[in-house]
Amino acid sequence: MKKIWLLTVVIFAAVSVTAAKNRILPPPQKSGGMSLQEALNTRHTVRSFQTKELTAQQLADILWCANGINRNNGKRTAPSALDKREVMIYVALPDGVYFYDPEQHIKDGNLPKISKTDVRKFCGRYDAPCYLILVPDKTKQPREIFAAIDTGYVSQNIYLAAQANGLGTCAMGSIVDRNMLIRELGLGENVPLLVHPLGFAK
Repeated sequence: MKKIWLLTVVIFAAVSVTAAKNRILPPPQKSGGMSLQEALNTRHTVRSFQTKELTAQQLADILWCANGINRNNGKRTAPSALDKREVMIYVALPDGVYFYDPEQHIKDGNLPKISKTDVRKFCGRYDAPCYLILVPDKTKQPREIFAAIDTGYVSQNIYLAAQANGLGTCAMGSIVDRNMLIRELGLGENVPLLVHPLGFAK
């Protein structure tokens, strides 16, 4: 009986630690909302943000629109040259950095935490509650021109999704400290190409 109780405690502790590290994204909303024409007509760059954090649904919708899975064959909302799907998205929040895995989002909504460090100040000069960090994976797409173009597709999706969700953003290639992000995110040879501050406009 004591062994069973001990095993239960260990399992509960393991689950609690995992839950403390990760966030759970709800399924993305794939219908309704603002029309594409309206999003394009009202789209604008935002550089001043409120401190209010995004809801879990808003974050899920933005990430899915950015580069989520929209077909049964695993293909994405953003196109990529030769279907390499090389653009990775890291989510920088006040409590740390998370990695967006489109397949995991569809499977169970798990958004794994990869760092406890608040890296937002190393991303951009704007004080936003969230930064999305776009990193092309060189092992999947070694050609820099294709990786840059594909990152642009994801960036535009973020712009339109933010507008449709009542949020503001801007694409920034001038990153405050790329080397720090590379170290903290464990990127190796991969380099952050763009960052997007994201939040409610002031």
